[in-house]
Amino acid sequence: MALMRILDLTMQLSPHIKVFPGSPQPSFIPWSKYKAHGYDSEVMFMSTHTGTHMDAPSHFVPGLPSIDMINANRLVCPAFLVTVPKRKNQLIGVKDIQGKGICENDTVVLSTGWEKHQRADNYMTENPGLSAGAARFLAEKKISAVAIDGPSIDAGSDASFSAHRILLRKKILVVENLCNLCKIGKKRFTLVIAPLRLQGATGSPVRALAIL
Repeated sequence: MALMRILDLTMQLSPHIKVFPGSPQPSFIPWSKYKAHGYDSEVMFMSTHTGTHMDAPSHFVPGLPSIDMINANRLVCPAFLVTVPKRKNQLIGVKDIQGKGICENDTVVLSTGWEKHQRADNYMTENPGLSAGAARFLAEKKISAVAIDGPSIDAGSDASFSAHRILLRKKILVVENLCNLCKIGKKRFTLVIAPLRLQGATGSPVRALAIL
């Protein structure tokens, strides 16, 4: 019987994590105190699109499902890893993903190597991303989700958020800021993406796990 291995693909959330330009820096505010209340707790203040997170279709298309409306069956999913090394602002084109064996209902996980730049000043602004053509190609494949090891599925230079608009309009989920993709070591695996069930929200931080 093969042993199951769990690999955490999630960034650690902290007040110092890099955030999308214009988003608030996370704050963890001490609330109750053990000495006074018998327990410790804290309050969080941050964007729902902080760290490793999922975008719901409503993020770019008002009226489409919010994060709490995502069927739980889509959160434990067959994943297909595409290793496609890219440098700053480079686009992932159709040729990079065509003929790789992507199937309907897959979650396509894009490993560009950009996760190595998490501490760099340009991590949030010059990341590689999907071209509009590649986004349309994946939409035609009727995949379930796209996930990437960068802060956005759109390149930092794409101010129009082309890939977001194409995919979310088709109710294809988006997961961003994954890490440890280089440790997966196989093309196909099971991906667990666990967002909070936040009523009406356009996204949520997730705990993303690869089951190998």
